[in-house]
Amino acid sequence: LFAPWLAPQDPAHIDLASRLMGPSPAHWFGTDELGRDIFSRIIFGARISMLVGASVVVGSLLLGLIVGSIAGYYGGRVDRFVNVVVMNAFLSFPGILLAIAFVAFRGPGLFNLILALAIGGWVGYARLVRAQVLAVREREFVEAARALGATDWRIVTRHILPNIIQPVIVQAAIGMAGAVLAEATMSFLGLGVPPPTASWGSMLNDGRSHLFDAPHLVLFPAVAVMLAVLAFNF
Repeated sequence: LFAPWLAPQDPAHIDLASRLMGPSPAHWFGTDELGRDIFSRIIFGARISMLVGASVVVGSLLLGLIVGSIAGYYGGRVDRFVNVVVMNAFLSFPGILLAIAFVAFRGPGLFNLILALAIGGWVGYARLVRAQVLAVREREFVEAARALGATDWRIVTRHILPNIIQPVIVQAAIGMAGAVLAEATMSFLGLGVPPPTASWGSMLNDGRSHLFDAPHLVLFPAVAVMLAVLAFNF
């Protein structure tokens, strides 16, 4: 949120005379191959990672809540179709591979990246919600609400979901870590946000060719990704 005030320089400003400089008082994390300030780019790159992470988790969570609640509440054929056919079909593909295929088909960009990662990440939430709903739907307070004539919508939204939301929130926090890592992976492969927008993954890709002569190009973005993922896991 405060990147424009925290960053000491414009992250897209090119200064070829200062390219590949090491950390110094003028450039705390050094400069990249185009002379851009790495510290500023890491700060602005955090915007992309947090935006993608939050959007992917919200999208996956909403889809998972809907599908998992329907499967768990109604059971029977609906549950078998959703759980055995739909979820297993998505789980048969690695999530990152599905995202790569989707972005390669649709083209790189922020919206396509978020959509691709959300499509690959909703199954975990759906399975968790389904298991929780199956356990809660037979409880006495649900039976009481059903006996009083409450609709299915009211039972699910007012009685079941508030009682299963705690493990879902924990899963969402861990999901943020996975989404940040997935965004960095996609950007590293050139399937994230297009340049010159700063992204931790694209910074790692740019610094790969200077790993031995200017290791700070890789070190600082890698530490940023590691700390963000570690923080969400904790």
